[in-house]
Formats: sequence, structure tokens, C-alpha cells
Amino acid sequence: MNVLNYTRKMVSWQTGLPAGPRDTVIDAMLKTLCEEDFYTVNPELSHEGIMQALIAREAQRTTAVGQEIAFPHARLEHLRQALFAVGIVDDPVMFEEFPVRIICLLLIPASEPSVSLKTMAQISRILMVPEVHRQVLEAPTPEALRAIFKQNNPRIDKPIVASDIMRPPRSRIRDTDLVSKCSHLMSVNNLQAVPVVDSRNRILGEITVERLFRYGLPDFFAKLKSVSFIAEFDPFEKYFADERNIPVGEIMEPNARIVPMDYTIMEIVFDLAIRSFLKLYVTDAEGRWVGTIDKSTVLDNVINY
Repeated sequence: MNVLNYTRKMVSWQTGLPAGPRDTVIDAMLKTLCEEDFYTVNPELSHEGIMQALIAREAQRTTAVGQEIAFPHARLEHLRQALFAVGIVDDPVMFEEFPVRIICLLLIPASEPSVSLKTMAQISRILMVPEVHRQVLEAPTPEALRAIFKQNNPRIDKPIVASDIMRPPRSRIRDTDLVSKCSHLMSVNNLQAVPVVDSRNRILGEITVERLFRYGLPDFFAKLKSVSFIAEFDPFEKYFADERNIPVGEIMEPNARIVPMDYTIMEIVFDLAIRSFLKLYVTDAEGRWVGTIDKSTVLDNVINY
């Protein structure tokens, strides 16, 4: 089914939106999408209530997906049909640390939880095409913007793939950085694993908490049944004293799990649940890291989208 048909023409196309704080821009888009007549037909809903739901969703995790695109959305009780708005801002709006110029606002009935993810997936795929992305940003009128989407025929009956649910790249480390820098980065950000990348943002390997922890311990530890006989003697920290100045490239795991952007949701679940990878690193056709998926990413998309 076509996304635009599914929303039954409850679509708002908005170009040239004024720049401002994230919530101010979303509020302006919502006012255009849901006018007074909407609340007359849907008396259980209110502008304030919908805004609270949208802000609450952003508080959980930013809906920015990279490439200057964001999908603020909410699943609403009492909403009878999906509503969709596309807004283009002349100057970037910050969604946390991500600048955004294409804002796709989506309101979905709570009884249809899978629709939001499928809709965002298809719209995202269209917008990731460089030529379409450029056309959307340069659309002179709302009518021109609508024509671009109609021409590309977004559908919600296609399978979910890695590019649909991945989180934008964040914490990373270079192979020449020291272990001390890596351990600090992981500690401050509560990371279980961090990718090691080269100057072109290609994945070289991975550093995990377990790898760091085990590397600092002497070999004989693994053979001991108990440390009670030395517990009061050797200071624990001395085992890690020499490791802090070692380059990350010398101790990284070279077998980081790298997957393509069209990796299917079933393959993703298999790698995470059965093969026990902590993270999947999504790369584009040129091998550059473009996103990350872990178990929480999958659960978050299933439960919250």
C-alpha cells in the first residue's frame, strides 16, 4: 500500500519553515497539520496533548536519522487514522547534536504500532537517495514537494532492513588512540563496545569492555580457582598500569560485525540473539560506517515505534 494512500490524504506539505528550536518548529508543523476541524472530529485529542507525546518521544531518544532528516512521531490513543507532514526548514534545526532540515512528522493510532516504523522506513529510503534528497530540499512550493513523494511511490508493505532502524554513528575511536582514552570514553558514555575506525570512517575492529578488562589481567588469573591467598598483597591497579599507553589498534577485536544497509530484520535478530554480537555496524557501499544496531535498538523500534 502507498503511504500517501494509507494516510487518506491527511498529509501536510510545508516548505520554507522558519528556523527555531526543535519544539517550536514541530509545534508550527502540528498546527498546520491538525487545524480546528481536526479537534472537532477528535474531541479526545488536543494540540497540547499531542505536543507532549511528541516531546516525550524525543526525550527517549532523538528521532534524527542522519542526512539532515528527522522523524518526530507519536502513537496516540483515540486517533482514528494516521496523519503525516513533511516540513523543510531553510536553516538546520538541532535534534540533540544532529542538524535537521527535513522534518517528517507522523501521528499513528496506538492500535497500529507497526505502521509508524514501516512508514518511516519507506520515506527514509526515498530521502536517502541523493538526487531525491536534493530535490526535496530545493522544492519551491508544497505542491512541488508532494509531487516528489508521489513520484517515488513510498510503500509500507516492504520488509524492514538495517538502514530503517539503525542509530546514527556516535562514539568511535581511532586505532592510534591510546587505551586510556578509549577506556575513559567507554566509562563516561556507559558503552559496552566501541568501533575502531580509520580516517575514512571505515570499521577496522571493535573494543569491548570485556576485552579491555581481560587484557589488563596477567595470564595466570585465568587458571586460578581462587585469589584468597593473594587478596591482601598485590594491588589490583598495578595489573593495568602498563596497558593505558598501548595504542587501541594493538588490542582491538578485528572481527567486528559489519553488515550492509539492506540487511533484513530477521538477519539482525539472528546475529544479536543467536550469534551474540553486542553491536552490528552498518556500512554503505563504500564501506563507511553509517549506523549502529544493538538489542536495545531492535526492542526500542518494536516497542516505541
